[in-house]
Amino acid sequence: MTIKTLLITLTLVSLTTISFQSNAKFAGKNLILVHGLKVDDFKNRPTDAQLPGLAESYWSEYWGNRAEAKLYWPATARITGRVKDLIRAQIKDLEARGTCAAGCVFLTHSAGDLVTRDALTRLRQWGVDPNRFKVLATLDLAGAGGGSELANLAINVSDGGGIISSIQRRIVKLFTGINPSRGTLGTVYDLRPSNARSIGRTNTGTPRLRFVGTGAAYLGVSRPFVKGNDDGVVGVHSTCGASSARSYDSCSRSVRDNGVLRSTSGPSSFMSNHYPILMGSSTDHFEIITNKRTGNYTTVTNGRTLGGIRLDFSTKTKRKWWALWRKVRQVKNGDRKSMSANIYDTLNR
Repeated sequence: MTIKTLLITLTLVSLTTISFQSNAKFAGKNLILVHGLKVDDFKNRPTDAQLPGLAESYWSEYWGNRAEAKLYWPATARITGRVKDLIRAQIKDLEARGTCAAGCVFLTHSAGDLVTRDALTRLRQWGVDPNRFKVLATLDLAGAGGGSELANLAINVSDGGGIISSIQRRIVKLFTGINPSRGTLGTVYDLRPSNARSIGRTNTGTPRLRFVGTGAAYLGVSRPFVKGNDDGVVGVHSTCGASSARSYDSCSRSVRDNGVLRSTSGPSSFMSNHYPILMGSSTDHFEIITNKRTGNYTTVTNGRTLGGIRLDFSTKTKRKWWALWRKVRQVKNGDRKSMSANIYDTLNR
């Protein structure tokens, strides 16, 4: 076998396994990443062998070298179908390696939240040994576990139902990367709020820690089609983990997304073990997993330990002129770092 042939063989083998980063820890535990919807999948239709490399690229800006492994799945498949099968194989591999025997923390983005929720409810069905595979908590950034109204819009456009405007078509192309036709949108079907909220609803006891932005992805053009406040793609009813898909302005009824301590429209209840932690009023759906600084952040749940992760964001509360001298709670020096960096630097202890 020539050196060139050997290198090609080793490359192909590496692309069929989970991507690992040795000695990467988060709060002393292995960190596992689960990416969100990759819209390029609809155009490029990647093979299974290409998926690990695409997962690497997805997380490359900030979290990639801070994680032990990255799970992968295709946007062209359904969560309870092919996605489930791929995730099962990767989790069984983690189990066999003992990667999560001492407990892992999962970090998800967007639809990765729903993929993970579905997987966590299937561990016993898959025959996963709880002594060899333990998920202590998940950190869900811009989580789409409650679905997005943009998925409804995309399906309507792909099915050609009703009167579809050129603006709606453009928004759907932004959201999916293509001009969709009937039956081509895979995971997007699962992201319709009514569908998303029916997937993986069994209480597994795993704390789901929610990190939420309400900045304007796509320059805010999608906002008229998303219920309540949103990050340009997903409404806070989903990112906060609210128990119902209603129109909310914040993850809390007593603090606004910009930190102003004042009553506002927030959920009265959440899905099982879902805890909103941070909100950033200038952080959009995509910036939340990057190293981009997007202003100040405020806390919702703080000063407690969930799943072995100590939530101890240092905050300051002051009256601000721009809030008409009302009290505003912000993470100290939070605007000097991205939301991801604030999460990592504070919780990685």
